Amino acid sequence: MNKNEQILKLLLLMAFADKKYMEEEKDLVLKLSSQLNIANEKVNTLIDEIEKTKDYTKICRETCKLITDQSDKEKTIQLLSEMIASDKIVHKKELFAYQIIAEEWNMYRGND
Repeated sequence: MNKNEQILKLLLLMAFADKKYMEEEKDLVLKLSSQLNIANEKVNTLIDEIEKTKDYTKICRETCKLITDQSDKEKTIQLLSEMIASDKIVHKKELFAYQIIAEEWNMYRGND
C-alpha cells in the first residue's frame, strides 16, 4: 500500500469510527481519493476491509506506523479534522481515533 492509500485508509477508519458512513463522509472520501490519485476500486477494497474490521484501534495504530514522513503526518491530521467535521457532528469515537493517531505521531498534547 502506498502512502496515499495509507492516508486514505486512516480517513476511512475515521469515517467508520462511529459505525455510520454518512453521505458527507462519502463525498469527502471521493473528493480526497481523486486528489490522492486512488482508483475507486482501491477505495472500495479499503472500505470492504474496514467494514470487516473488529479492532479499529489496532488497525488505526498499525496504519499510523506506516506513515513516517512528517509532512504526510501533518497533511493527514488536517484531512482527519475535515473528516470529523464533514457531517457536522463530532462523535466520541472519532475523537478517540484522532487522539490515537496524534499520540502515535507524538502530536498529542494532553492536559498540560
